[in-house]
Amino acid sequence: MHPVLFEVGSFKVTSYGLALVVSFALGIAIAARRAERRGIPPDRIVDVGILILLTSLVGSRLLWVLTHREIVASQGGVLAAMLPWSGERYGLVGLSMQGGVAFAIATAFAYLLWRRVPLLPASDAMAPSVSLGEGITRIGCFLNGCCHGLVCDWPWGVRFPAGSQAHALFGDAPVHPAQLYASLGGFAIFGALSWASRRNPFPGAIVCAWLALFGVQRLVVDLFRYYEASVTLFHVGRVPFTVNTVVALALCVAGVSGYAVLASRAKRSR
Repeated sequence: MHPVLFEVGSFKVTSYGLALVVSFALGIAIAARRAERRGIPPDRIVDVGILILLTSLVGSRLLWVLTHREIVASQGGVLAAMLPWSGERYGLVGLSMQGGVAFAIATAFAYLLWRRVPLLPASDAMAPSVSLGEGITRIGCFLNGCCHGLVCDWPWGVRFPAGSQAHALFGDAPVHPAQLYASLGGFAIFGALSWASRRNPFPGAIVCAWLALFGVQRLVVDLFRYYEASVTLFHVGRVPFTVNTVVALALCVAGVSGYAVLASRAKRSR
């Protein structure tokens, strides 16, 4: 674990914070270049990228707060717990990515419609960058020690040091590096969508493919990731269905159905 990379005076540069900054800067730059090739002003993509940064943090924070009610109660309620400085367990470690994705999609679509930017081409330009961002930020999660997995019997299981959440839960037992599973998945989806983009598919194909692939990736990773009991809604056999599982399933359905509808429409227009 390396939650703090270095310090300059009293200012600490954290691994997760640095990964978050790098992922957004690189993702926005790549998305703006892709958008320009589609005839969309790059500055519109920069604007929506900044909006996504802000709303994804708010959404991630809100979902985490709503699924950790017992901790929130000790902090004085939901509104107080939303503040990033309200308690030791909050801040950048108190985030749930699925909430950020939902908020970011809604606000990005609203902004694009307001600015009269072609919705599907712009979404196609930005979608690969989201998975690139996940690939980078999950490395920050690994260095921070958050979002770890369950006990692992496989050769690549990792042991987190004393003082980490994984060690507090499982002691010296190795756990799945769920953060790195998600990181590899993010890079793989970015590569696949970048390749598909060069084949000039119909408008909306890339963003729909991203929705489905991201949902599937999250469902797979969550089989190995540790979650608190408060996040679990119900069980199917021994498989827990968390809030994140439900969101991931919804994204899969939206992606597959959206792709089918848009593909059919594109075929009829030929």
